[in-house]
Amino acid sequence: INAEYGELLKHCTVEMAMVDSPPKQHSRIGELARPKPLPAGFIEDKRSVYSESKIVKANHQEPTKFLLTPRLEQLCEPKPYHREFAQDRPSPKWVVTPAAQKATPSTVIESLSRPKAIHRDWVEGGPVQTIVKPAAKKANASDRLIQLSTPKRGAATMVMEEPETPYNEGISKINPAALRAAPSSRVEELAKEKQTHAAYQPPCPVQSIVNPKTMSAKASAHIVQLARPKDRKELEENPNVWKVSTGAKAAQASQRINELAAPIPRKVRAKKTPAAPS
Repeated sequence: INAEYGELLKHCTVEMAMVDSPPKQHSRIGELARPKPLPAGFIEDKRSVYSESKIVKANHQEPTKFLLTPRLEQLCEPKPYHREFAQDRPSPKWVVTPAAQKATPSTVIESLSRPKAIHRDWVEGGPVQTIVKPAAKKANASDRLIQLSTPKRGAATMVMEEPETPYNEGISKINPAALRAAPSSRVEELAKEKQTHAAYQPPCPVQSIVNPKTMSAKASAHIVQLARPKDRKELEENPNVWKVSTGAKAAQASQRINELAAPIPRKVRAKKTPAAPS
């Protein structure tokens, strides 16, 4: 009774508040700011919508049960430790025994423990810039050094008509004696141009020259008949021109034609026949 009375009182209070309070004017921003309502039948924290029978039950409240095969369960198990694995292993710093600490090294061990010595001819790297001595700066060159340092002068055999540039070359000056020299017979023979072969023929002209007799010739009746294009009137008038006659269908090939029509024996393959059912 108390529960029913409480629900009635609550309902009346809500109705009175709705009647007394003036209606509120809702703006567009207020409508957009409202959260999206939950759909009917929403279940909070539902893992999956698929059940074991592939059909969602109406009063299904439990999450989907995942079934693993024996193989998946075997793969999910962690890798076991080695049979000789020791969890509490000692530190990598091993303990040196007192006897080893008091040991005296031999002569060979002392010689091997010494660092490698530098070669006796080793010279430390010099500076990048060469240091010139003050005596060399004050030295005077001899006449021979001055003569060797003078650039070589070319012979006066080139006559330039224009100032020398990278794009022109000089003209050689010919000796007057060479201009008056007479060539020998051997030089004259070598100076002759190479002759063409005796059987050489010049290339034919692009345009063929027709003989005047050929232009005035008259074709014979046989040549005119051969030059006439093939007439296709028979095919147009008789569409069954390629029809095979009954006599040709009943004809039998001779022994020679059958021999020539037979395939090559090395290319003949035996036909596979299906095995008879047992």
